[in-house]
Amino acid sequence: MARCGPGFKPSLSGTGCEDVDECKESAVSPCQHQCLNTLGSYRCACHTGYQMSGHRCLDINECMRNVCPANQQCRNTEGGYQCFDSCPAGMTTTEEGSCTDIDECQDGSHMCRYSQICQNTVGGYGCVCPRGYSSQGVGRPCLDIDECLQNPSPCAHQCRNVPGSFRCLCPPGTVLLGDGRSCAGLERGHTLRNGTRVRVPLRPQLVSTLGRPYLPRLAQVPERQHSSRSPRHGCPAGYTSEDGTCVDIDECAQRKPCQHECRNTVGSYRCQCPPGYQLMPNGRTCKDIDECAVQGVQCGLNQMCFNTRGGYQCLDTPCPASYHRGGTPGTCYRPCSRLDCAAGGSPLLLQYKLLTLPLGIPSSHSVVRLSAFSESGTLQERTSFRLLEQSAEDGGPALRRP
Repeated sequence: MARCGPGFKPSLSGTGCEDVDECKESAVSPCQHQCLNTLGSYRCACHTGYQMSGHRCLDINECMRNVCPANQQCRNTEGGYQCFDSCPAGMTTTEEGSCTDIDECQDGSHMCRYSQICQNTVGGYGCVCPRGYSSQGVGRPCLDIDECLQNPSPCAHQCRNVPGSFRCLCPPGTVLLGDGRSCAGLERGHTLRNGTRVRVPLRPQLVSTLGRPYLPRLAQVPERQHSSRSPRHGCPAGYTSEDGTCVDIDECAQRKPCQHECRNTVGSYRCQCPPGYQLMPNGRTCKDIDECAVQGVQCGLNQMCFNTRGGYQCLDTPCPASYHRGGTPGTCYRPCSRLDCAAGGSPLLLQYKLLTLPLGIPSSHSVVRLSAFSESGTLQERTSFRLLEQSAEDGGPALRRP
């Protein structure tokens, strides 16, 4: 029998040697992917997308070769790759490969025009109008609100609309009172002193809502008649008759008409509110001013404005280490990865909500219904809430919703 070398075996005839097919005769393939028989040996090959490293096939990272278009991201797969859009609209890729929000209000890519105010949101932005204007849509001029068309009219006499507000006008000879809506003026009258009809100092002249002055008519008293007789006609509202003369009534001392401070004026009175409050249209009661919404208080970074009775507070609303600060106060978001964003994922939101709770609420009493919305106004189904109570010394209890 012939003696054969490695990779060969004696032939069936016994007169020679023949090649051994290692790829077929081995119970287990000697190669990870593909085995190619050669004369006296064999050779291993890898599938497409892999490269040989020793006796093993390693995946080729095609993304290192810039195989995707410039406007797309590359994702390496076993034996291949995938090209996909880098981040959702309104977001961009960071150096770490995650998607972060684009602040369109800062980079000037927004479509807010004219007097519209741009407000950035996660993945987008909104266009709002200043106070006294209504929106007609993105990129369209804000429409002035004509307050003079309101019913009832905000002015006691005449209302003139101005851009974003209104101005009250008064008839000639009258002045606008401190409330900016009512009118009053001055006129001279006559009375008897020591039997002589003389002119008295200026006194208020009341003005009706129609703009016609209301002038009290005093009786013509004969010179020899006693001056203590009352006039035939009564005094206007806010006055009382004393010795034939209309004397101002101190309403503040008589009937306490104001909720807070009352200041007597000639022929009337004026109610005043403490700091942080504004006078209601009825001219008597006071309403708390929401400094956060009306005055647009700007708190520091990672802070949220919280309205209190007669004032406001800037409360800390820190974002966790893995979250970024959103475009609106009290909003944090965690960017989705490139793979999550490509699969339709969205950033995880964390929002702080502040709520004042009055004292004396009975147990098992419903106070508020909690619902979560995204910055674009979409109702969120998968949401968790956590309550954090703040002491009254710090401004009253508060509800924070992450």
